[in-house]
Amino acid sequence: MEDRFAELETQLAHQEEAIHQLNQVVYQQQKQIDALELGAKHLMGRIHTLSEGLSDDSDGDTVEPPPPHY
Repeated sequence: MEDRFAELETQLAHQEEAIHQLNQVVYQQQKQIDALELGAKHLMGRIHTLSEGLSDDSDGDTVEPPPPHY
């Protein structure tokens, strides 16, 4: 009977360690996700700013001639 308890305690200890390791992995992955989301937000802001700058430059008054090979 005591052997069974010892075996159960050993299994429980291994499971607790596995859960701890999995929690660490989830924590690290969430940090990466947060960093990627922040980077994507910054890039979207830059794209928006650049596209506004392009639309401000192309107000329709200046028409570029076609390149020489046309």
